[in-house]
Amino acid sequence: MTQTPRRRNLTLAAAATTLLLAIGCGPVRGYPGAGRPAAETATLRANPFWSGILATVRAVDGFEVNSQIDLEVLAGRRTLTLELGPVSLQSLQQAGRQTQQMLAMTNVEWKTTTTITADFEAGTEYAISGSWSEPAYTVEIQRYDDRSVVTSTDVTATKGAF
Repeated sequence: MTQTPRRRNLTLAAAATTLLLAIGCGPVRGYPGAGRPAAETATLRANPFWSGILATVRAVDGFEVNSQIDLEVLAGRRTLTLELGPVSLQSLQQAGRQTQQMLAMTNVEWKTTTTITADFEAGTEYAISGSWSEPAYTVEIQRYDDRSVVTSTDVTATKGAF
């Protein structure tokens, strides 16, 4: 069966769109240069459903990134620069509009940055999780599979200082 030029163009457009979407998927790279094989990297998942904080990774070893979801880092000891907010994404998504506004204002008032250093094993998934009780955050790097704590730090925020 021979395709018409229009059908062939539609097929090519669909294939190109699928390819572009596939390229855009996947974790943010927390290192410069080309992608590395899984045997050299670990995956960080910020803001798992059990977290009581909102964490945005702003840098890995000084390399600037912007990740609230999956982040690929090179295995080994890494220092993460985190921007912290006191509420989880899940709390905001599940709340009504008025509660969302209140939580968002609290989040902005108590936002702060910190660094945390951890050792990451290649091929392993980790979570950035924690809790918040005004004015202090507890930030944890956990193994994603069993939630065991790899390292943690306590951070005191100053209201309105961000």
